[in-house]
Amino acid sequence: MRVVVLDLDMTLVETLPRFFEVLRTCAARRGFDIKVGVDELLRLYYMDPSLTALLDGAAHDFYFWHDCWLEYTRRGEHGIVYDGALDVIRWLRGLGKYVVIATGRELECSAFAGELRYYGFLDLIDYCVSLGDLGPGHDKRDLILHILSKYPVKPHELLYATDHPRDIAMTRDLGIVGVGVATYVRDFGTRYVIRSISELPMVVRLIDEGTY
Repeated sequence: MRVVVLDLDMTLVETLPRFFEVLRTCAARRGFDIKVGVDELLRLYYMDPSLTALLDGAAHDFYFWHDCWLEYTRRGEHGIVYDGALDVIRWLRGLGKYVVIATGRELECSAFAGELRYYGFLDLIDYCVSLGDLGPGHDKRDLILHILSKYPVKPHELLYATDHPRDIAMTRDLGIVGVGVATYVRDFGTRYVIRSISELPMVVRLIDEGTY
């Protein structure tokens, strides 16, 4: 395993509770009144199609989410790094792995570099790419294809850890190793599901030892 790709929100960092208030504000500008709580928002987020029940067409509008993440960044909002996340990244780097953050935020990584620095990630990772960097019309699959084009590795030499089952389905199609991080859901349809990012070294060891 040569490249390890880590999702950001709700995989490395608990960001949804603080992002929730930003989402309410942005939705109100579009005429949507979000009355549900965080727990219900989480349930809807992990459904497919995600959040359509709350936001209708705005749920899949790149510029709506761009404005939300921009507002979040301007407010200086930060999440809480999950226990062990920084140690895992340091461990991976110590093994000579490339460590990449790939996030579905519709905002350029450069725009929230300060947040990544606050978490302690910026000086530890090799690269960051977001949907905001790729622009409208792209999805998580395109993020992974972009990373594969950047690093001279074969698909099975890339591992992607994420909290969303939809992303795991994409990893199967691409032939890369998907690890489900059970922040909220438990059923990922993949061989490896871990309770938190702190357990990722266990999976990497198995792969590197050839016992995957």
